[in-house]
Amino acid sequence: MSKALNSKCWVILQFQYKFLIDQGRCCDPGFSGPDCSQSSCPGNCNNRGGRCINGKCVCNSGFGGEKCTDKTCPGNCNNRGRCVDGKCQCNPGFSGPNCSQSSCPRNCNNRGLCVNGKCVCESGFGGESCADKTCPGNCNNRGRCVNGQCICEPGFDGLDCAGKMCPENCNGRGVCVDGKCVCESGFGGENCGDKTCPGNCNNRGHCVDGKCVCARGFKGVDCAERACPNECSGRGKCMEGRCVCEGGFTGADCSAKGCPGNCNNRGRCVKGKCVCRRGFSGADCGQCQDGLTGPSCDTGMTCVTGV
Repeated sequence: MSKALNSKCWVILQFQYKFLIDQGRCCDPGFSGPDCSQSSCPGNCNNRGGRCINGKCVCNSGFGGEKCTDKTCPGNCNNRGRCVDGKCQCNPGFSGPNCSQSSCPRNCNNRGLCVNGKCVCESGFGGESCADKTCPGNCNNRGRCVNGQCICEPGFDGLDCAGKMCPENCNGRGVCVDGKCVCESGFGGENCGDKTCPGNCNNRGHCVDGKCVCARGFKGVDCAERACPNECSGRGKCMEGRCVCEGGFTGADCSAKGCPGNCNNRGRCVKGKCVCRRGFSGADCGQCQDGLTGPSCDTGMTCVTGV
């Protein structure tokens, strides 16, 4: 059958034909032009939607389909979603106008930034979707993080479990420094629970409930002084561990009664009285016996008549 019937335009309706009128000529379906030699496009490519070339629509940007009636999506949604009325409905895990961006779970709960499909959380939040509250310093691996707060292991404390605890908190008698008690004056021990003694009793005694029990020969609050036997019996002064006895007393502890002049080394002192050696006499053995003379009182005296 020819593409055009004759030079005049006749509209003929037959069972199998529909003819188009084109500048006075009647073209068969699918053809156009003055001589019906050009292939036509369906729907005239939606007018502004595209151009007809050789019977096929070349659609403008943003349109597609056989007639350029369909709105297209940028990049065909990168095969990561469906195009609906010109807009991408992205598959899970992707976002953006063309589904080119990797999305983050729950949009990071608005507590962080989505970078290449992973959440970079704000300070204080963590987890895949930034849903978890974090703890400072991750509790320094010395405790558990529960709802943003550290529950520290025994022996550690502080907001981030960085501090070392002291036993019994030093009983309120000292300061905890790096896990060790620095006790106040008068207290000691691992937990400052013990009363201490001044000067640690100078290693001359032992400390009992904060008081020095001095070893033999020492005395004083801190056992620093040398003690005298029997405290000099109350009859003298203790000087450097030795008794300086009062008058009339003698002995290491001033317990013995003394003799005058120590019997001048010419006798023995017995119960405060001198027992003189032969030839000596007097309360302090300082005189010669009658009839004797000389330094040792051992020379007899000679009587000279008339003198």
